[in-house]
Amino acid sequence: SLQISTEMSGRGRGIDNTPAWMNRGGGDAFGRAPPPGPPPPPPRGHHHRGPPPPRYHDDRRGGDRFRGPPGRGPPPPPRRPRRNNGGISFRSYEEEREWVENRRRKRLSRKSKFDQPPTPQQLATDAAVMALSNPAATDFAGIPADRNFAAVPQQTRHARRLYIGHLPPNVTEQELHVFFRSAIAEALVEKPMDGDDPILSVYINHERRFCFLEFKTVEMATACLELDGIDIHGKGKVKVKRPNDYNPAMAPKVHPSALPVLDVSRLGIISGTVQDGPNKIFIGGLHYHLSEDQVLELLQAFGKVKAFHLVKNEPESLTSKGYCFVEYADPNVTPVAVIGLNGMDLGGGKVLTARVAGERSGSLMPGPTVASTSGAAPAPPQPAAPRPDAIIISGY
Repeated sequence: SLQISTEMSGRGRGIDNTPAWMNRGGGDAFGRAPPPGPPPPPPRGHHHRGPPPPRYHDDRRGGDRFRGPPGRGPPPPPRRPRRNNGGISFRSYEEEREWVENRRRKRLSRKSKFDQPPTPQQLATDAAVMALSNPAATDFAGIPADRNFAAVPQQTRHARRLYIGHLPPNVTEQELHVFFRSAIAEALVEKPMDGDDPILSVYINHERRFCFLEFKTVEMATACLELDGIDIHGKGKVKVKRPNDYNPAMAPKVHPSALPVLDVSRLGIISGTVQDGPNKIFIGGLHYHLSEDQVLELLQAFGKVKAFHLVKNEPESLTSKGYCFVEYADPNVTPVAVIGLNGMDLGGGKVLTARVAGERSGSLMPGPTVASTSGAAPAPPQPAAPRPDAIIISGY
């Protein structure tokens, strides 16, 4: 039985069943020393007592770093003198401030050259650069008054173009070219002998619905301003005016007798722009929902309308502001229309007010005044006698 227990315990085969706490020698069960090498790390969860662990030099990333407990590292390098971009070293803040002040004083002492006049060479160079960078300029400075502008078409381009706005959708350049060429040929009082096409080119902006018509002569472009309000194939009326780059001070002078005469009445055009003058009539008190055709039907009862403009907030708006401007083709119709339209009852509490647009007084059609031949001052106007059925309220 003793032999069996010995075999079961493992003694005799080099196996030690002694607990680890009974091993005081630091070796194994047979008394052998541990292998040489660094001491084993302390058990996790226990604080290290004794000298701090050594720090190892770490150059794996190309830097002189030291591995060790956080917060400990190599001593900082000695502070170097401050340098600016010019490579000048300063040993104190006062030395640097003195250098800055000296530099500022030197800059202020330099003589400025911005107020010196340019040299003749600089003027010649600037003139050459401007001539090359602005080939289509509209500046006529330095061009003689008797210069033939037909020989320099780029310099008259701003005066030979017209802006056409509110174009109908899906219209092509070729369609506009043919339409305006036919309209000009029909409206011309004196037909040209050669029958040449007066339009040079057409450019359309389909997104914003406008185009530019470029004519061959300034005279034809000026005469075609009367085509304002023409209806393109029944699709809508367009706006005809000068482009924004037009400068009348720099445009060539055109005598009125040299302009072609266009009879726009043959085209059934009623201009949408009423020019200021003695025949411009203001009409107020209109119903807001009245359309242009309805107002024109009322105005054409007195005569042929030359220009008409119903004021709206937006060109596409269905309602108006309740007033308009009109000009008749016959100037003799102006006083008759003013007298007939003023005080007209339209129903719904609306009564028309008509007067010449340039007048601000209470009288509608002022009569002629006779100057005094004796040199005495004219008598002041006497107030009109009240009507028998008028109600007079004192104090107002």
